[in-house]
Amino acid sequence: MYERARLLLLVGVIGCEPNVVEAVREPPPAPSSSAPSPPSSPLETSLIHRYSFDGDGSEARDSKGAAHGLVQGTELAGTGQLPLAGERSGQYVDLPNGIVSGLGDATFEAWLNWSGGGAWQRIFDFGNSSAGEDSAGSTGTSYLFLATVSSPDTPDNLPPAMRLVYSQRGVADEDVCSAPDPFPSGVMTHVAVVIEQATQRMALYQDGALLVDCTLSRPLSAIDDVNNWLGHSNYQADVDLAATYDEFRIYGAALTDSELSASFSAGPDAARF
Repeated sequence: MYERARLLLLVGVIGCEPNVVEAVREPPPAPSSSAPSPPSSPLETSLIHRYSFDGDGSEARDSKGAAHGLVQGTELAGTGQLPLAGERSGQYVDLPNGIVSGLGDATFEAWLNWSGGGAWQRIFDFGNSSAGEDSAGSTGTSYLFLATVSSPDTPDNLPPAMRLVYSQRGVADEDVCSAPDPFPSGVMTHVAVVIEQATQRMALYQDGALLVDCTLSRPLSAIDDVNNWLGHSNYQADVDLAATYDEFRIYGAALTDSELSASFSAGPDAARF
């Protein structure tokens, strides 16, 4: 009788303590076996716009932000690349207004295969023209552009070469950064432009290596960027870019030599971006 009463008392106590019951019923959780995630790199934390040309149709989606572009004169075909015919095809990508002027330090990075051809084909041209928004004009007015190859520049003794140019008032106001050679043709090539305000520099990289470092004392905020184009010029005399884009990125930071080398090594399809 005593043992039965004692057993009933214990059951009653335990029944009144749900935490005790749960402690008896459920073993403690096993420690997690998953490894901690690696820390984010500056390539990830400073990337603000990424265009991988996935999907189909006329929208070039920004997978990092919301600055989606509009493909003009052609469409994406679901290959993850964007081929452009060049010449007077009118094939290019129109990015949103203000995508450049809101930046201080910046890096513009692309992978593309250039088909060759005439001078002044634009990898990008961010700015405005004498004809205003949505139109190339007789002259560009305010811009930052990168061309695959220039014409010979006799007054400044510059040969035909890949050229990076900044201006607030057209040709007479240009800061020019000229590479040693034209952009390579017939091969997928990585190219990057770095703008750094504190050191007053603009720099040009190819396949992860520095090509040329130039002075730029004026800010991106001074550019009236209402015509922000991949493959199209604000100067109506210039032909469109004949090339296939694989990737285009914009970073809100001046990437370092080692970071650009790492980005080139990771390639255009790096998953952690």
